[in-house]
Amino acid sequence: MVFKTEKKGNTMYVTIAGVLENKEADELVPYMEDLLAQDFDEVVFNLSHVPFMTSMAIGKFLIFYRNLVAQGRQMRVKGIDEELLELFLDIKLDTFFPIERE
Repeated sequence: MVFKTEKKGNTMYVTIAGVLENKEADELVPYMEDLLAQDFDEVVFNLSHVPFMTSMAIGKFLIFYRNLVAQGRQMRVKGIDEELLELFLDIKLDTFFPIERE
């Protein structure tokens, strides 16, 4: 798994690459905790190179989202693998945060 961040203005851009199975989901937690401690208004995830994500990994994203919103900040996905997009739409994650194909 690759986890790369770049801040531009008040937006934090996060690129994740690789399959996110349960092991990688656990590895996401410290990255996400570090993100929550940083100063930004919105985080934008690029998941274009994430072909698969387990329910555990999706759960980690939802916990991160809940904590982010509690701090008055926003999250969106801009760039997502086609199969992962189908999964996200099937489980209605787009009702929580915006999901843009590219």
